[in-house]
Amino acid sequence: MNTLLLGATGGIGQALARGLAGRVGRLWLSGRNGAVLAALARDLGALAVPTELAHELEVQALAQEVGPLDLLIYAAGAVQKASLREQGMGDLERLSAANLTGLALVLKYVTFNPQARGVLLGVYPELIAVPGLSGYVATKLGAEGLLNVARKEFRREGVRFCLVRLPAVATGLWAPLGGAPKNALHPDEAAARILEGVLSEPMPEVLEIR
Repeated sequence: MNTLLLGATGGIGQALARGLAGRVGRLWLSGRNGAVLAALARDLGALAVPTELAHELEVQALAQEVGPLDLLIYAAGAVQKASLREQGMGDLERLSAANLTGLALVLKYVTFNPQARGVLLGVYPELIAVPGLSGYVATKLGAEGLLNVARKEFRREGVRFCLVRLPAVATGLWAPLGGAPKNALHPDEAAARILEGVLSEPMPEVLEIR
């Protein structure tokens, strides 16, 4: 199973990488932190492909290097806390690159084998619709809408997609928000439940983790 995990250096991404190692034939890992990515790939016997998801040519090169995929997991993401009046274009562009446009570029260029699976780590909309997270909300829900369209456009290629709705998970993503809630899931638990669902047969279109 040729597998690409994007966002592999994040908290959930690293846990997913560890959970995938030894369960898939070839594991490609991509993430923003080059040093962490290289060490993780070395430890797991995976292949590191550093990629800036905001740069179209880099995403195109990534797609060519990994070849046709059996499993794509998009775990990349970013969060920024700022009110609507305070948020700058730079903040919105960074959020969009990680949460939305990166996904659009990946789906534009990657190729899939028959019966391939695509997975997007999403959110519960009602949990994130809070003051200061407008950019995060817009980009995460935009990615969900993009995935719904991808289901229809890739149906002829036999590609199936799963949206994973996640509650709070105790990762570094919460640092700008003052830390994760006390009841947040441990990344290893979240990863185990994600992989249990998306590697099952049939794979659900929406996987809700509570």
